[in-house]
Amino acid sequence: MSEIRGNHDGDVGRPGPEYLSGHAVRVVLCDDHRMFAEGMATVLATRGWTVCAVAFTTADAESAIRRHRPDLGMIDLGFPDGDGLDLIRSLAGLAPATNLLLLTGSTDAAAVGAAIRAGAGGVASKTQGIERVIAIAERVGRGKTMTDVCAVTQGTRAPRRPAARATVATLLTSRERDVLGRLGRGQSTAVLAADLGITVNTARSHIQNVLTKLGVHSRLEAAALAARSGLLDRAG
Repeated sequence: MSEIRGNHDGDVGRPGPEYLSGHAVRVVLCDDHRMFAEGMATVLATRGWTVCAVAFTTADAESAIRRHRPDLGMIDLGFPDGDGLDLIRSLAGLAPATNLLLLTGSTDAAAVGAAIRAGAGGVASKTQGIERVIAIAERVGRGKTMTDVCAVTQGTRAPRRPAARATVATLLTSRERDVLGRLGRGQSTAVLAADLGITVNTARSHIQNVLTKLGVHSRLEAAALAARSGLLDRAG
């Protein structure tokens, strides 16, 4: 479990989650996919969120949420030591002040419905863009309810990972490294396109090339690679 990765001043000029309510959302991320969880933590921190902890098992997740009492717990379905639904059910009783969001790549309508019945305030799909996931997470963190229909209606097809991962510098062109850095800072496709002076369609093409070349499932995993490669440290 990774502790306290909170509140970086990463996105100057963009109102953070404190804009509407006077304080930043405090969150614990619970996901057994380390790269995904670290990518989400990086993006949320640059938006001004306080990431209290990142947990990779149900035991650590329960411990972290009981310890930190965050506004929001973002929870995946599958863990090596247990089940996300059981975790949500347990936390709904043990930490009633913490709002719970199921963040999943599953399209199982039964599992999504079970999460809501267990006590989750909302559901978000990992297949959606960062902006969409953050919007749902912020709403649920404020005590509202929101379920992303894409969590039920869309399938999840991840690109095959390359047999051996090369470095970002070797795999990507200069423009693609720029795009990766912007993904790491949480920019939407529209903002990225405007900043680079290209069309939205061209930006989408660059983003897809980055994901395919790196063999990652989503923008959030790409964000984790951006952080690890030092692209965010070099950002101006």
